[in-house]
Amino acid sequence: MKDNLKCLLFDAIADNSDSGIAVIDSNGIIIYYNQQMSEIEGMDHDEVINRFVFSVFPTFNKKNSTLLKAISTGKPVYNQEQQYINHKGKKIFAVVTDIPIVENGKVLGVVEFAKDLYRAKNLYDSINRLENQHIAYKKNDDPKQRKPNYYTFDDFKTQNDFLKGIIERTKRLSGSDSNVLIFGETGTGKEIIAQSIHNLSGRNNRPFIAQNCAAIPETLLESILFGTTKGSFTGASDRPGLFEQADGGTLLLDELNSMPISLQSKLLRVLQEKYVRRVGATTEKPVDVRVIATVNTNPLALIQEKTLREDLFYRLSVIYIYIPPLRERKEDILYLTNHFMNKYKHIVSGTPPRVSREVKEEFLKYSWDGNVRELENVIESVINTIENEEEIRLEHLPYYLLEKLKKPDLQAAHSIIPGSSLADTIETLEKKLIIEALELSRGNISIAARMLKLKRQTLQNKVKKLGIDKSEFLDLV
Repeated sequence: MKDNLKCLLFDAIADNSDSGIAVIDSNGIIIYYNQQMSEIEGMDHDEVINRFVFSVFPTFNKKNSTLLKAISTGKPVYNQEQQYINHKGKKIFAVVTDIPIVENGKVLGVVEFAKDLYRAKNLYDSINRLENQHIAYKKNDDPKQRKPNYYTFDDFKTQNDFLKGIIERTKRLSGSDSNVLIFGETGTGKEIIAQSIHNLSGRNNRPFIAQNCAAIPETLLESILFGTTKGSFTGASDRPGLFEQADGGTLLLDELNSMPISLQSKLLRVLQEKYVRRVGATTEKPVDVRVIATVNTNPLALIQEKTLREDLFYRLSVIYIYIPPLRERKEDILYLTNHFMNKYKHIVSGTPPRVSREVKEEFLKYSWDGNVRELENVIESVINTIENEEEIRLEHLPYYLLEKLKKPDLQAAHSIIPGSSLADTIETLEKKLIIEALELSRGNISIAARMLKLKRQTLQNKVKKLGIDKSEFLDLV
């Protein structure tokens, strides 16, 4: 029983390690090979396991292999740079540590730990760029000389009553130091809101730093957020992370749902304790940072899918902001079309073209999956390509958009249950929409009613008729 437990513990540790781990027995047979090692060496587990080490790495010999040296001498080898080639011809550059397993003076095998040198170099280069930014910021530490962040609430354009209410509420809460979670699809303007909050807050003379969590690998993201200490990896030096750089200001974590769960737990600790520990450090530093995080998927769904920690959600959503997609606020489509036409009219010489009725009709029917950003890109594209025309017609639109306009929206059809009546199908869709609105409004009937363009009492009656339990959503507040 104890042996089984030891095996399970070893597997759990090795599978979740950020180091490549391989175990080779005294005969040179590879008996363990974790996923990280597979990524470093470019081979699948099945093509390596139970194979002779020389058949997998034909360039190995006793002179150039630390692994074979550890087997033959029974002595560990620490942090040695290795360059070797696998049986596929791939060149591998790694820092390895080989620890022999010895029992009664006999070497039973070797455990090898490896770090990808390419990744380490990229990590070093990226953190070096961050340090240079930090130095530049320090040189310009006079608040009067700092360049202000570009966006304010005036830059967020909308005619939607629900969204106007959200903006006014957000303005009132901007002076708070509480953390903020913004939920909205890609292209809805989450970063505009984040910068606007910072610029209206008491922190507006301190840094506003944004980091897209989806753009950085897990191992690099931790070092960028929390900083590094000298010797924590090859080439590492003492460098501040984003939390230290944003001290006194605001840190925007964009696309938080792309951050690995393991790193979310470390972020939660920093938010709770207000102390940060650099990678490889034994001491902590106090930080005063307001965190604004964004997600592009319903956070309740992310929690259910276990891609967002529930406790982190509650810690961040002290102030919760929902930005509806453009397709749910039809009044904004033509309003923003006119806004972007005015924004880019300087591109054309003479009188800018008007938007034809047929284009307006198609714009109102289109789903705008890319939201406001997509609409702006379409208008800018048309303005750049149209020549000597009085109005913008369908043929002037980007090709990809014309192709999408030809295809009907089948989303509603996908929701139809085979064999069900029209009345049943409508009721199913209605219930689904009401539940989604209650989730997004966190159980607030008034807000949900505005989202659905219903009277409050009408929504109350429908909730009762459809058997929806409001208490499930009130728990989310």
